[in-house]
Amino acid sequence: MELTVIIPIYNRAKMLAQALESLRQQTYKDFVVIVCDDASKDNLQEVVDKFPDVKIEYHRYEANAGQFKNAMRGLELCQTPFVKYLDSDDLLFPEALEKQVKALQEMPNAAICLGGMVSFEELQEQNKIKVFDYTEPYSPEPRTERQWAKLEEYRGSNPSACMYRTELFRNLGGFNTGLVGIADWEICVALSLKYLVTAVNEPVCAYRLHTAQITQNYSVNSDAVLIKDVFWMTSNANPYRERLGIPSAQQFFMRLDVCWRELRIALVSNQKILLIKKWWEIVVLNKMLLPFIFNFPWFVFLKLLRKPKSPTGISHAFNLEKYKTSICSVLFNERAISL
Repeated sequence: MELTVIIPIYNRAKMLAQALESLRQQTYKDFVVIVCDDASKDNLQEVVDKFPDVKIEYHRYEANAGQFKNAMRGLELCQTPFVKYLDSDDLLFPEALEKQVKALQEMPNAAICLGGMVSFEELQEQNKIKVFDYTEPYSPEPRTERQWAKLEEYRGSNPSACMYRTELFRNLGGFNTGLVGIADWEICVALSLKYLVTAVNEPVCAYRLHTAQITQNYSVNSDAVLIKDVFWMTSNANPYRERLGIPSAQQFFMRLDVCWRELRIALVSNQKILLIKKWWEIVVLNKMLLPFIFNFPWFVFLKLLRKPKSPTGISHAFNLEKYKTSICSVLFNERAISL
């Protein structure tokens, strides 16, 4: 067995059926699926039983650990050279596993294989979806600790778009579970410091946009996940801080950047006063108000200097209709519809 696919999940029975259906359709078959049930109220065992033709290990935990701690439970059970995480609300395209395993086999020193990602939303009308864009993976150049990593270009770091070499992923410590929303991005930055990165520059996963996902909580609204994560990640209290190899000047820039980003979100919100108040409290608590004010000119200069490349649209050489058809074949499969 070469590959373990780990699905950390809490509830989402119907989405689990869809994720498993996308795995059932894989052209590559030498893998095992580990479903880590984070104390769900849904009967996920019933869903798993609908897929007897997929090798699945189902583990239900009585204590809810949260997304990335639950993901690390799966890593403890992994016994294969390669490991891939599949978020329960995402889907894999049929050739995803085959192409990413091949990419890692062809580059033995690579720790991670990134992949392209198609974002979509399921519409209310039956059998219809809306595709938003295609995100190309970004393979970073090897760097030293003195170099600034182009963090804004780490595209394709979503767990469903990645595949890891288990030994190197494990040796580095796996996901930083102190981060709520950006642990997947953080591990890509950390791995790229010590090891090579390869990529499959075509869609490997379909990223579902919906209201319940954790990434909807990145702004100051909800629980200010992003700004809190960045402040903690760049603090002395973070035990994983050194593995990123990010110079202190860039860490400071990251703090200013997230301050500016979240302030802009607050200023255009319908709940402007409430969100600015929350922003103020978080920034003051982390002693970033005066640094933000006095270093703003320096920040703007660097922001303009390091402006990322324009994102690529959905006009690509590959046939987008083929991927839309693939998504629909999974979403509207009878095993998922029956739930």
